[in-house]
Amino acid sequence: MAQLVVDRKALLEYLADDTQLLQEIIGLFLADCPGKLAAIQSAVTARVPIDVMKAAHSLKGSVGVFGAKNAVAAAQKLEYMGRDGNIEGSVETLSILEREMLLVTSALNEIAKASV
Repeated sequence: MAQLVVDRKALLEYLADDTQLLQEIIGLFLADCPGKLAAIQSAVTARVPIDVMKAAHSLKGSVGVFGAKNAVAAAQKLEYMGRDGNIEGSVETLSILEREMLLVTSALNEIAKASV
């Protein structure tokens, strides 16, 4: 059985079935997410561990709201790499994060459409 990337039912329960609030939260995330991901990409490319840590931490918190466990895990791994000052393997982990974020944004777009 395929794992849910984002659990719409759990999100709505958390938001007291407020579909308008769900729409707003998804909209804010989708507007903000590309910048957060770009910051991680820049930090990894520049090989600046503290910037990797900060950017990954920020995205982790945002995507965590939606219960996207795989994306959170990849962001957290990058955060820890940056914190520890060892970003060997960060390009590969970033690739995993990018793939997971595509799945998350796709799922959120579908949820937003279904909640209208």
